[in-house]
Amino acid sequence: MRPSAWIGLRAITLAAVLALAGCSHEGKDWKAASSADTSEAYQQFLQQHPNSANAAQARTRIQQLQEVRDWQAAGAADTRAAYEQFLASHPDSQWAQEARIRIENFAQSGTPTAPAANAAPAPSVAPAPRSAGGKHPASAEGALRFVQLGAFSSQAHAQLAWNSLSGKYPQLLGALNPRYVSSKRHGHSLVRLEVGVPTRAAATSLCSSLKKHAQTCVAVRT
Repeated sequence: MRPSAWIGLRAITLAAVLALAGCSHEGKDWKAASSADTSEAYQQFLQQHPNSANAAQARTRIQQLQEVRDWQAAGAADTRAAYEQFLASHPDSQWAQEARIRIENFAQSGTPTAPAANAAPAPSVAPAPRSAGGKHPASAEGALRFVQLGAFSSQAHAQLAWNSLSGKYPQLLGALNPRYVSSKRHGHSLVRLEVGVPTRAAATSLCSSLKKHAQTCVAVRT
């Protein structure tokens, strides 16, 4: 074999070996990043292998992890502003509807605003369950004051929540009757879970007791 041919063959062989080594190194780095599953690990991988076939997947995972962190931060703050900020950053998030529902939970405690010209019709209210004697629990529902215990995507979910809450806090809620108020907010259907109490003081006392257990409770403005 001619010396020049031999040199060329060695160069090709060396290039192939280096390419295989690079692929092997990249594979190990991707496996390490996937195992760590953190934004920092994926960002380090992208710095080392910006043109990798896994680069797009790494960027997608970074965005997903950021969304998870933002949702956890909103939940930890548990304020209307925190959920609104989350929606502004992640309007199409898997938690977007839940964020809207939680914002609705705070709506009753916010400063009332004048109804817009294109405001939705007044919410429809499902009647409270009748007692064993066939009468409603109060002689006149208008005489009651209401507190909101949550807002849900359907009445079925609201009823499940009531069953859970009334079972969990029987001394506070066992003697009360729920009502389910359907409404729309930002184009999304919501059902508010409310219970009636006889006085404003009773509403304040109930919410104070429930909030000690980290349970949402907001006096409804009437």
